[in-house]
Amino acid sequence: MPLIKDWLNRRPRLNFVVAGAEKAGTTAMFSYLKRVPGVHIPLPKELNFFDRPAWGDGTDFSPLHRWFVLAPKGAILGEATPTYLMNPECFPRIHEYNPDMRIIAILRSPIRRAFSAWNFRRARLRDKRDFMTAVRVEIESGGDLSVARENKYRYMSAGLYASQIKALRETFDEEQLLLIKFEEFNRHQEDWVRRAARHIGATDGFPFEKTRRPNAWGYKHRLEKDQFEELLPYYEQDIAEVEQLTGWDCSDWRRYEKTAGTAAEEASRASGPGENASAG
Repeated sequence: MPLIKDWLNRRPRLNFVVAGAEKAGTTAMFSYLKRVPGVHIPLPKELNFFDRPAWGDGTDFSPLHRWFVLAPKGAILGEATPTYLMNPECFPRIHEYNPDMRIIAILRSPIRRAFSAWNFRRARLRDKRDFMTAVRVEIESGGDLSVARENKYRYMSAGLYASQIKALRETFDEEQLLLIKFEEFNRHQEDWVRRAARHIGATDGFPFEKTRRPNAWGYKHRLEKDQFEELLPYYEQDIAEVEQLTGWDCSDWRRYEKTAGTAAEEASRASGPGENASAG
Protein backbone atom coordinates (compact mmCIF):
# COMPACT_ATOMS: atom_id res chain seq x y z
CA MET A 1 0.00 0.00 0.00
CA PRO A 2 1.46 3.41 -0.95
CA LEU A 3 2.67 5.49 1.99
CA ILE A 4 -0.13 8.09 1.85
CA LYS A 5 -2.80 5.40 1.68
CA ASP A 6 -1.25 3.59 4.60
CA TRP A 7 -1.21 6.82 6.63
CA LEU A 8 -4.85 7.54 5.80
CA ASN A 9 -5.86 3.96 6.52
CA ARG A 10 -4.42 4.15 10.04
CA ARG A 11 -6.21 7.36 10.95
CA PRO A 12 -9.00 7.27 13.59
CA ARG A 13 -12.24 5.52 12.59
CA LEU A 14 -15.51 7.38 12.32
CA ASN A 15 -17.72 7.36 15.42
CA PHE A 16 -21.16 7.87 13.88
CA VAL A 17 -23.18 8.03 10.69
CA VAL A 18 -26.50 9.67 9.89
CA ALA A 19 -27.81 6.82 7.77
CA GLY A 20 -31.08 8.17 6.36
CA ALA A 21 -33.76 8.24 5.34
CA GLU A 22 -33.38 10.14 2.10
CA LYS A 23 -35.51 13.34 2.06
CA ALA A 24 -36.20 13.03 5.77
CA GLY A 25 -34.23 15.82 7.42
CA THR A 26 -30.73 14.36 7.17
CA THR A 27 -29.36 17.64 5.82
CA ALA A 28 -30.77 19.48 8.81
CA MET A 29 -29.25 16.96 11.24
CA PHE A 30 -25.96 17.15 9.33
CA SER A 31 -25.97 20.95 9.64
CA TYR A 32 -26.81 20.88 13.34
CA LEU A 33 -24.22 18.28 14.31
CA LYS A 34 -21.48 20.19 12.47
CA ARG A 35 -21.94 22.96 15.05
CA VAL A 36 -21.67 20.71 18.11
CA PRO A 37 -18.42 21.31 20.02
CA GLY A 38 -15.95 18.46 19.59
CA VAL A 39 -17.69 17.04 16.50
CA HIS A 40 -16.03 17.02 13.08
CA ILE A 41 -18.07 16.39 9.94
CA PRO A 42 -16.50 17.10 6.54
CA LEU A 43 -18.09 19.68 4.28
CA PRO A 44 -19.33 17.22 1.62
CA LYS A 45 -22.49 15.38 2.62
CA GLU A 46 -23.17 11.87 1.33
CA LEU A 47 -19.74 10.27 1.11
CA ASN A 48 -21.37 6.94 0.14
CA PHE A 49 -18.35 4.95 1.24
CA PHE A 50 -20.20 1.96 2.67
CA ASP A 51 -22.83 1.46 -0.05
CA ARG A 52 -20.75 2.03 -3.17
CA PRO A 53 -17.75 0.33 -4.86
CA ALA A 54 -15.37 2.52 -2.81
CA TRP A 55 -15.69 -0.12 -0.07
CA GLY A 56 -13.73 -2.54 -2.25
CA ASP A 57 -12.60 -5.53 -0.22
CA GLY A 58 -13.07 -3.66 3.06
CA THR A 59 -9.39 -3.15 3.80
CA ASP A 60 -8.66 0.29 2.31
CA PHE A 61 -10.35 3.15 4.18
CA SER A 62 -8.29 5.93 2.60
CA PRO A 63 -11.15 7.08 0.29
CA LEU A 64 -13.20 7.76 3.44
CA HIS A 65 -10.48 8.97 5.80
CA ARG A 66 -9.13 11.54 3.34
CA TRP A 67 -12.14 13.71 4.17
CA PHE A 68 -11.11 13.84 7.84
CA VAL A 69 -7.43 14.85 7.65
CA LEU A 70 -8.26 18.29 9.07
CA ALA A 71 -10.13 16.90 12.08
CA PRO A 72 -8.68 17.99 15.44
CA LYS A 73 -7.11 15.27 17.53
CA GLY A 74 -9.73 13.52 19.65
CA ALA A 75 -12.69 14.88 17.67
CA ILE A 76 -15.88 12.85 17.30
CA LEU A 77 -15.98 11.96 13.60
CA GLY A 78 -19.09 11.38 11.52
CA GLU A 79 -20.78 11.69 8.16
CA ALA A 80 -24.30 11.70 6.71
CA THR A 81 -25.27 9.48 3.78
CA PRO A 82 -29.07 9.02 3.59
CA THR A 83 -28.92 6.12 1.13
CA TYR A 84 -27.31 3.81 3.70
CA LEU A 85 -30.68 3.08 5.26
CA MET A 86 -32.22 1.87 2.00
CA ASN A 87 -29.20 -0.40 1.44
CA PRO A 88 -29.17 -2.66 4.53
CA GLU A 89 -26.46 -4.82 2.96
CA CYS A 90 -24.04 -2.05 3.92
CA PHE A 91 -24.81 -2.38 7.66
CA PRO A 92 -22.39 -5.31 8.15
CA ARG A 93 -19.72 -3.25 6.38
CA ILE A 94 -20.27 -0.37 8.80
CA HIS A 95 -20.10 -2.78 11.73
CA GLU A 96 -16.94 -4.42 10.39
CA TYR A 97 -15.36 -0.99 10.00
CA ASN A 98 -16.30 0.07 13.55
CA PRO A 99 -18.29 -2.32 15.77
CA ASP A 100 -19.01 0.61 18.12
CA MET A 101 -20.45 2.89 15.43
CA ARG A 102 -23.37 5.04 16.49
CA ILE A 103 -26.23 5.23 13.99
CA ILE A 104 -28.82 7.99 13.60
CA ALA A 105 -31.81 7.38 11.31
CA ILE A 106 -34.75 9.71 10.70
CA LEU A 107 -37.91 8.15 9.27
CA ARG A 108 -40.53 10.21 7.46
CA SER A 109 -44.05 9.42 6.24
CA PRO A 110 -43.16 7.03 3.40
CA ILE A 111 -45.61 8.49 0.89
CA ARG A 112 -44.49 12.05 1.54
CA ARG A 113 -40.87 10.91 1.48
CA ALA A 114 -41.41 9.23 -1.92
CA PHE A 115 -43.13 12.31 -3.30
CA SER A 116 -40.38 14.60 -2.04
CA ALA A 117 -37.67 12.35 -3.53
CA TRP A 118 -39.46 12.39 -6.89
CA ASN A 119 -40.03 16.16 -6.71
CA PHE A 120 -36.34 16.70 -5.99
CA ARG A 121 -35.25 14.72 -9.05
CA ARG A 122 -38.02 16.04 -11.29
CA ALA A 123 -36.90 19.62 -10.55
CA ARG A 124 -33.37 18.68 -11.64
CA LEU A 125 -34.57 16.83 -14.77
CA ARG A 126 -33.25 13.51 -13.49
CA ASP A 127 -36.71 11.99 -13.82
CA LYS A 128 -39.06 13.55 -16.36
CA ARG A 129 -41.99 11.24 -15.62
CA ASP A 130 -44.97 12.35 -13.56
CA PHE A 131 -45.08 11.06 -10.01
CA MET A 132 -47.75 8.39 -10.39
CA THR A 133 -46.16 6.98 -13.54
CA ALA A 134 -42.83 6.74 -11.73
CA VAL A 135 -44.19 4.92 -8.69
CA ARG A 136 -46.56 2.66 -10.62
CA VAL A 137 -43.72 1.50 -12.87
CA GLU A 138 -41.57 0.78 -9.81
CA ILE A 139 -44.33 -1.17 -8.06
CA GLU A 140 -45.46 -3.12 -11.12
CA SER A 141 -41.92 -3.98 -12.26
CA GLY A 142 -40.60 -4.76 -8.80
CA GLY A 143 -37.98 -2.08 -9.30
CA ASP A 144 -36.51 -3.79 -12.36
CA LEU A 145 -33.85 -1.48 -13.83
CA SER A 146 -34.26 -3.06 -17.26
CA VAL A 147 -37.84 -1.76 -17.30
CA ALA A 148 -36.88 1.78 -16.27
CA ARG A 149 -33.43 3.02 -15.30
CA GLU A 150 -35.16 5.53 -12.98
CA ASN A 151 -36.21 2.58 -10.81
CA LYS A 152 -32.79 3.02 -9.22
CA TYR A 153 -34.30 5.89 -7.21
CA ARG A 154 -36.58 3.43 -5.38
CA TYR A 155 -39.19 6.02 -4.50
CA MET A 156 -41.51 3.43 -2.94
CA SER A 157 -39.30 0.62 -1.67
CA ALA A 158 -36.98 3.03 0.15
CA GLY A 159 -39.91 3.79 2.49
CA LEU A 160 -40.38 0.20 3.64
CA TYR A 161 -38.75 0.93 6.97
CA ALA A 162 -39.64 -2.19 8.96
CA SER A 163 -37.08 -4.40 7.25
CA GLN A 164 -34.49 -1.63 7.54
CA ILE A 165 -35.06 -1.30 11.29
CA LYS A 166 -34.82 -5.07 11.71
CA ALA A 167 -31.56 -5.17 9.75
CA LEU A 168 -30.10 -2.40 11.91
CA ARG A 169 -31.05 -4.25 15.09
CA GLU A 170 -29.61 -7.50 13.79
CA THR A 171 -26.29 -5.74 13.19
CA PHE A 172 -25.97 -3.24 16.04
CA ASP A 173 -26.88 -3.17 19.72
CA GLU A 174 -29.96 -1.14 20.58
CA GLU A 175 -27.93 1.51 22.45
CA GLN A 176 -26.01 2.23 19.24
CA LEU A 177 -29.19 3.22 17.41
CA LEU A 178 -31.14 6.46 17.55
CA LEU A 179 -34.35 6.27 15.51
CA ILE A 180 -36.19 9.56 15.08
CA LYS A 181 -39.65 10.16 13.65
CA PHE A 182 -39.27 13.00 11.16
CA GLU A 183 -42.48 14.70 12.17
CA GLU A 184 -41.38 14.75 15.83
CA PHE A 185 -37.95 16.04 14.79
CA ASN A 186 -39.66 18.95 13.04
CA ARG A 187 -41.76 19.80 16.06
CA HIS A 188 -38.93 19.55 18.59
CA GLN A 189 -35.70 20.08 16.70
CA GLU A 190 -33.65 21.40 19.58
CA ASP A 191 -34.57 18.48 21.85
CA TRP A 192 -33.69 15.92 19.18
CA VAL A 193 -30.43 17.59 18.21
CA ARG A 194 -29.30 17.62 21.83
CA ARG A 195 -30.34 13.99 22.16
CA ALA A 196 -28.40 13.14 18.99
CA ALA A 197 -25.35 14.93 20.40
CA ARG A 198 -25.51 12.84 23.58
CA HIS A 199 -26.02 9.71 21.48
CA ILE A 200 -22.71 10.20 19.64
CA GLY A 201 -20.84 11.02 22.84
CA ALA A 202 -20.74 14.80 22.47
CA THR A 203 -21.83 17.52 24.86
CA ASP A 204 -25.42 18.73 24.72
CA GLY A 205 -24.54 22.04 26.37
CA PHE A 206 -24.23 24.34 23.38
CA PRO A 207 -26.18 27.33 22.03
CA PHE A 208 -28.91 26.20 19.67
CA GLU A 209 -29.92 28.17 16.60
CA LYS A 210 -32.45 26.90 14.08
CA THR A 211 -31.18 26.09 10.61
CA ARG A 212 -32.04 28.36 7.73
CA ARG A 213 -33.77 25.57 5.83
CA PRO A 214 -30.78 23.84 4.19
CA ASN A 215 -31.60 21.83 1.08
CA ALA A 216 -35.16 23.21 0.98
CA TRP A 217 -36.60 23.82 -2.45
CA GLY A 218 -39.92 25.23 -3.60
CA TYR A 219 -41.44 22.63 -5.90
CA LYS A 220 -44.17 23.19 -8.49
CA HIS A 221 -45.93 19.89 -7.83
CA ARG A 222 -48.18 18.97 -4.90
CA LEU A 223 -49.20 15.60 -3.59
CA GLU A 224 -52.91 15.14 -4.26
CA LYS A 225 -55.36 13.27 -2.06
CA ASP A 226 -56.23 10.66 -4.70
CA GLN A 227 -52.53 9.94 -5.21
CA PHE A 228 -52.00 9.54 -1.47
CA GLU A 229 -54.98 7.21 -1.12
CA GLU A 230 -53.87 5.06 -4.06
CA LEU A 231 -50.42 4.53 -2.53
CA LEU A 232 -51.42 4.07 1.11
CA PRO A 233 -52.29 0.33 0.80
CA TYR A 234 -48.72 -0.33 -0.36
CA TYR A 235 -47.47 0.86 3.02
CA GLU A 236 -50.29 -0.07 5.43
CA GLN A 237 -48.72 -3.29 6.72
CA ASP A 238 -45.24 -1.81 6.92
CA ILE A 239 -46.45 1.24 8.86
CA ALA A 240 -48.19 -1.05 11.36
CA GLU A 241 -44.97 -3.01 11.75
CA VAL A 242 -42.94 0.17 12.27
CA GLU A 243 -45.35 1.14 15.05
CA GLN A 244 -44.78 -2.25 16.71
CA LEU A 245 -41.00 -2.01 16.34
CA THR A 246 -40.67 1.55 17.61
CA GLY A 247 -43.70 2.21 19.80
CA TRP A 248 -44.48 5.28 17.69
CA ASP A 249 -47.93 6.52 16.75
CA CYS A 250 -47.76 6.74 12.96
CA SER A 251 -51.40 7.62 12.38
CA ASP A 252 -50.25 10.82 10.66
CA TRP A 253 -48.47 8.67 8.05
CA ARG A 254 -51.90 7.32 7.10
CA ARG A 255 -53.50 10.77 6.91
CA TYR A 256 -53.43 13.03 3.86
CA GLU A 257 -52.13 16.56 4.39
CA LYS A 258 -52.99 19.01 1.62
CA THR A 259 -49.96 21.20 2.29
CA ALA A 260 -47.41 18.39 2.00
CA GLY A 261 -45.03 19.38 -0.76
CA THR A 262 -41.55 19.59 0.68
CA ALA A 263 -40.05 18.55 3.97
CA ALA A 264 -39.32 22.20 4.68
CA GLU A 265 -42.97 23.14 4.29
CA GLU A 266 -44.05 20.29 6.55
CA ALA A 267 -41.48 21.48 9.06
CA SER A 268 -42.68 25.07 8.85
CA ARG A 269 -46.24 23.96 9.55
CA ALA A 270 -45.15 21.73 12.44
CA SER A 271 -42.91 24.29 14.10
CA GLY A 272 -45.22 27.25 13.79
CA PRO A 273 -45.00 30.72 12.28
CA GLY A 274 -41.59 32.30 12.05
CA GLU A 275 -39.65 29.10 12.62
CA ASN A 276 -37.58 27.40 9.95
CA ALA A 277 -36.87 23.75 9.38
CA SER A 278 -35.50 21.71 6.56
CA ALA A 279 -35.43 18.87 4.12
CA GLY A 280 -32.66 16.40 3.69
